[in-house]
Amino acid sequence: MKRIILFVLGLAALFGPMPDARAESCGPVRGSTGQFDYYLLSLSWSPAFCATPAGAKAVDQCGATAPARGFVVHGLWPQYLPGSGTAGQSGALWPQCCGGAEPFRPDAVPPQLDGLMIGTDLRRHEWAKHGVCATPRTRDYFAAILQAVQKVGTAADLRPTTAEKIRVSDLKRYFPVPPQAIFPTCKGKTLSEVRVCLDRSLSPIPCPDSASRSDNCPGTVILPVGSAAQP
Repeated sequence: MKRIILFVLGLAALFGPMPDARAESCGPVRGSTGQFDYYLLSLSWSPAFCATPAGAKAVDQCGATAPARGFVVHGLWPQYLPGSGTAGQSGALWPQCCGGAEPFRPDAVPPQLDGLMIGTDLRRHEWAKHGVCATPRTRDYFAAILQAVQKVGTAADLRPTTAEKIRVSDLKRYFPVPPQAIFPTCKGKTLSEVRVCLDRSLSPIPCPDSASRSDNCPGTVILPVGSAAQP
């Protein structure tokens, strides 16, 4: 046993410390848990996601037997306000992959999110990259997501049966938040997501320029329909 321990210590001295597994799977570690200024709630337009290569792998959301869906939760992302000092000297716009939080616990996700934030892989990824920077507890992060969705909604009345165009100004009216608190993102002219700016208590706030500059949509966007992934 002593020889094994000495061998392992020798390897550690030769190659240095093993990299953090979270950093390898998540990205560069940036920021500390609980140190952020506001949230972005990202809601994905499910038919647009299902038409992507990633959607082709998301059987629960996009498989042939999956129900048709509109907006679903992508994630709740802690953000920095430029100039606030929260980000330190990094100049980053958001923290990610923060250390010190517990591992992902599937049992800590409220069942009310089952039809709103779909798939264990998505939940695990969002916890590892973003949730750990909001709180050290899985349960608290997903409870915050549920609370945010209950406040913002998912535009359940927006259910086109054929692909159609909609003005962004009209799209925003489907959400009970001020128009300055929400913006869309697109791929070309096709809607991908809407993002809502929330303070730390999950109340809507006007989006700072650092967030809303991600709005790359024209004044009128295309809403694709369908739930199954495209071949």
